[in-house]
Amino acid sequence: MFNHTFLSRLFLIGLGVVGIYTAVSEVPPEEVSLIPCLFHSLTDVVCPGCGMTRACIALVQQKFDAAWGYHPFSFVVVGLAIAAAFFPMWLKNTWTRRSPLTQNLIVISGIILCLSIWFMKIKNLLG
Repeated sequence: MFNHTFLSRLFLIGLGVVGIYTAVSEVPPEEVSLIPCLFHSLTDVVCPGCGMTRACIALVQQKFDAAWGYHPFSFVVVGLAIAAAFFPMWLKNTWTRRSPLTQNLIVISGIILCLSIWFMKIKNLLG
């Protein structure tokens, strides 16, 4: 029913539709508000994922500098979605061939990088 491949394809189709719509209607990514951030709504502080939707839409519109500015991890998210959607066995085999230590290091590095980006965004907002 709902597996990683299906969800990745659904994500990419949805992203493509929204990206094409915003490009055709000339709506800039910063004006797109699809999913309100509950964390930001409750705390008035940006969350670690704030900017990801705008970044992914900017990627579809081929505005790579803007995407990087909104959230650098958008490149990773879209890349993993493409791999999971079209090359699921390759992605699974690539991950499972790694030792548990390497897998843990990759996950921990990703978390540290994401939190670092978050802290930098908060620092920039505070001035």
